[in-house]
Amino acid sequence: MVKIVTDSNAQLTPGVVERLGIHVVPLRIQQGKRISREGVDVTAQNYFSRLERSNTLPVDLPPPQQEMADLYTRLHRETDQILSLHLSARINDTCGVARAAAANLLGRCRITILDSQMVSFGLGILVEAAAEAAAAGTRLDEVVRLVRGMVPHLYGAFFVETLGYLERSRQISKAQALLGTMLGIKPLLTVEDGELLPAEKVHTRERAAEKLAEFISEFSTIHKMAILQHGFNPEAETLLKHLHDQLPNREIPVYTYSPSLACHLGPSAIGVIVYEGQI
Repeated sequence: MVKIVTDSNAQLTPGVVERLGIHVVPLRIQQGKRISREGVDVTAQNYFSRLERSNTLPVDLPPPQQEMADLYTRLHRETDQILSLHLSARINDTCGVARAAAANLLGRCRITILDSQMVSFGLGILVEAAAEAAAAGTRLDEVVRLVRGMVPHLYGAFFVETLGYLERSRQISKAQALLGTMLGIKPLLTVEDGELLPAEKVHTRERAAEKLAEFISEFSTIHKMAILQHGFNPEAETLLKHLHDQLPNREIPVYTYSPSLACHLGPSAIGVIVYEGQI
């Protein structure tokens, strides 16, 4: 049976890890000299309160190579097929670390490392689909084909309040961050080929909620979607109202985004992830 490995950036449905036997490797969050394991030493609940009390911007780090190598070795005692599916390689180098760790079992175990080109709930959708297929007895090649077919149908958009986090994580340059701050510009970002790219410039959070609703309205079919935010801020309520007007019969989950995503977006972001399904 194929074993599924992912990282803690994945936003997974409660209970699915245990039900489907998914193996989640914690990313590291570094703030100053302090390094914490996401989901183990630090959770979204205590992380955001820590972030608000600190002047030091955090950075997310991939798991240590040896930790991933040890996990692959343990799983190899049960299987010779492993799919390791991770957040976008343009945002965090977990895929690179995973490939180096998998080299230890070259020729003894088939380990496929896949870059989801996505984050959070989008990554979670892929992981859950892969784990469901694996639980049904699907072979590794077919599980990989399934996931690769889903990737182009996942979309994300985020509004960020401050530009310092994007600069810190090298998603934008220092000059862009400085100019944007001076002009009071707050970017609306989209996930393009795994990269967070500025799509539009907005000046208020209310306008950002409207723009996110417009982003959703462009999809003729939506298989899954979610709002990502922190603290259920007023803009999340505004966005929910817009979406309920557009999609009156759809239940729209609202999740607190993870510490590792907050390293790039900051503590006051709001965003949406959409999976349109394979048309």
